[in-house]
Amino acid sequence: MSGLTSRDRVQAGEAFTGDQDLLRAWAEGVTPDADLTVSEWADKYRMLASRASAEPGRYRTRRTPYMRDIMDALSPNHSAQRIVFMKAAQVGATEAGNNMIGFVIAHAPRPMLAVQPTVKLAKRNSRQRIDPLIEESAALRNKVRPSRSRDVGNTMLSKEFAGGILIMTGANSAVGLRSTPARYIFLDEVDAYPASADEEGDPVSLAEARSLTFAHRPRCFWSQRQQ
Repeated sequence: MSGLTSRDRVQAGEAFTGDQDLLRAWAEGVTPDADLTVSEWADKYRMLASRASAEPGRYRTRRTPYMRDIMDALSPNHSAQRIVFMKAAQVGATEAGNNMIGFVIAHAPRPMLAVQPTVKLAKRNSRQRIDPLIEESAALRNKVRPSRSRDVGNTMLSKEFAGGILIMTGANSAVGLRSTPARYIFLDEVDAYPASADEEGDPVSLAEARSLTFAHRPRCFWSQRQQ
């Protein structure tokens, strides 16, 4: 009977034994995603690695309670399209943006663009923040394919996942800023951006232009030190 299909086996009188697996897969497919905000997702699923945080372990919004409203405004069901955070140094803005990235990968997959002041800083952020974000959080680990040298979709500056991709670049790279449409945009440390990206114009404007495809549904998080 080897080589027979499931239908052949049933017609031949053999019992079909995969019904429970089918039911389980169907139930998982029709179960709606949890109705979480970004801060709730972070508290429930985010783990901080020792190489990425002075306080490794589970992420707790209560450590930086002033970030809760900001993170929740980054949630897909919030009406805000642009969230601008004028801040001091080391107050948790980058981690809030990374929480948005984790939430999108897990619950609202769409193309994302994350911009650091330079490509060099984008690579450092990928190694020190984004890789640990994915590796230490079980909710993300199986959703992002591991980077391989021959896998052009998953490199230091791009992470593919079902339904979307995260592109990381620097504000000094016009090529990176116009690489792909993006519904979610994270502009970190905007005060350190150059006036022009490769002499092609304001990097913030170039980045935000990536979201025009998504009309009324874009989400841009802009963090900047208060001068």
